[in-house]
Amino acid sequence: MIVFQGNCSRKLPGNSGGNRNKLISEDSVVNWSLLFERISCSNLRPKAGVKFMRGCALCTLGKIYSVNERGVTLTLKEIGKVPVEVDGILPETVLSLGAKEIGQLKVQIGKQTVELGDIFDIKCHGDEVLIFEGDLKSVKRIGENMSQGRIMVKGDAGMHLGQRMKGGTIVVNGNLEPRCCCEMSGGTVVVKGNAKAMLGSPLPGNSKGMRGGMIMVFGSVGNRVGEGMRRGLIAVTGDAGDFAGANMIAGTIVVFGKMGLNAGGGMKRGSIVSIGGTDRVLSTFGYSCLYSPTYLKLYFKYLWDKGFPITDEIFNGLYRRYVGDMSSLGKGEILILENS
Repeated sequence: MIVFQGNCSRKLPGNSGGNRNKLISEDSVVNWSLLFERISCSNLRPKAGVKFMRGCALCTLGKIYSVNERGVTLTLKEIGKVPVEVDGILPETVLSLGAKEIGQLKVQIGKQTVELGDIFDIKCHGDEVLIFEGDLKSVKRIGENMSQGRIMVKGDAGMHLGQRMKGGTIVVNGNLEPRCCCEMSGGTVVVKGNAKAMLGSPLPGNSKGMRGGMIMVFGSVGNRVGEGMRRGLIAVTGDAGDFAGANMIAGTIVVFGKMGLNAGGGMKRGSIVSIGGTDRVLSTFGYSCLYSPTYLKLYFKYLWDKGFPITDEIFNGLYRRYVGDMSSLGKGEILILENS
């Protein structure tokens, strides 16, 4: 038996009623033998010849994560490049307050502690979502320790976004600075741009990075994505830098573009999937076989629904399997699409 953490309301293909709805029980335990008995690959397969472009992916995302939702909007004032730390400004603490009360909340700017209203213009139009606007590259710790609700970032976001996040959803309509989503254990982060180095990595001094949840990047990522990853899913439509999944303990990373060098170095368990291939696989990984992994079809169906560019070649293709890292526990795998 395999346990999925977190709540999930999605219905599996062909799961319209009856006992089939018991495939995922109330405690989120999946019975895989019954699952594969009920689900055929024909239900999961996208239409032959269909190719999704990146614009289609963003259109799909637009239907799922609307930018026109009503909520509390925080617009950054002109403060230069002084770093601002907004840990504690979360949907669960802000959306129930009025504009005056929100403005009195404390944040850190440089070495000073000031009121939120001193550096943000505050508008309240509902309680559905917390929205950050402006040039936010210097705004750090957006959504840190978030456990529920939704955050929308209209623009680029600073370091430590989603750090130790436990639940909820963050959507970034821009790029991410380094060290975002470090040690997150739940929730979903959607990035409609690129992410810099150490996405989902451990904080300095720690060995475990991402412990659960999902990160979807509709762009490219930098070096050391998923370093020390323990659980969860990271999916990237673009390329990944070097050392993807380094020291990985478990979890899954899917890269639709080209993967950098030394992926999976020191990994114990887990899966790294490369659709665009890589220039070199570490010598401490051994070639295992060429096959079409059944479990990947479940991942691809889910990512297809989220707008990822799944083609018939990706869905039904053969993958070269490498096992390693033999310098560590050696139970991880790297899957590379054949002829990529």
